[in-house]
Formats: sequence, C-alpha cells, structure tokens
Amino acid sequence: MVDKDQAEVNAIRKVFNESDILLCWYHVTQAVTRWLSISESGVNGPEKTDSRAHIIQFMSEMKCCSKAQEFKEKAEMFHCQFRNFKYVCKYFRNNWETIGHLWSNFGRCYKQRL
Repeated sequence: MVDKDQAEVNAIRKVFNESDILLCWYHVTQAVTRWLSISESGVNGPEKTDSRAHIIQFMSEMKCCSKAQEFKEKAEMFHCQFRNFKYVCKYFRNNWETIGHLWSNFGRCYKQRL
C-alpha cells in the first residue's frame, strides 16, 4: 500500500511485478483535499467549504463500492452531481476515476488463501 508517488509505484511494479498495488485512503483524501484548496480547482476559499466537503463525502461513498460496476455508476453520478465544477470533474476523471481499483473497495476484494 502506497501513496500515489508514481516513481514508487513503478519501482514496486518492476521488482514485484505480480503484486497488486493499493493506494492508501488517507493519502487519497489528503491529495484531493489539497487540490480542492487551490484556486485552479474552482472550489477553493471559505465560501466553497460545503462544496469541498460534499466532494470528499462523495468520494468516500465511491471508496465503499464493492463492485466495479457500482463504482462506474457512482463515477457517472459524480460527474452529474458536480457538472457545474468542470475542473473538479476533469481532475477526478484524470487522476482518480481510471484507477478506482487502486483505492476503492472493489479493488481490494481478495479471496483468502488457505
């Protein structure tokens, strides 16, 4: 389990190519929270506190998805819910949606080996 440091991910994949890599939920929320606080997000500043909290809450719900299809449907809902925040949707699509299996529960479903 790692944060989203691509150099670290690449090194792990090179050495342990058969292992799955998962992203730490704490680091996911930290990265998203930090990005939401910058002006480029379009939701920075004290007047958008509720919007930022809603975005994080929605991602928390996505984290709880236990099936890929459920995650996909929730991602579509994310884009509908936050369509007025085009930079948020673009950030989510480019940075988190395509790697949902690394941070959402559906990517963490392993059968116990005996």
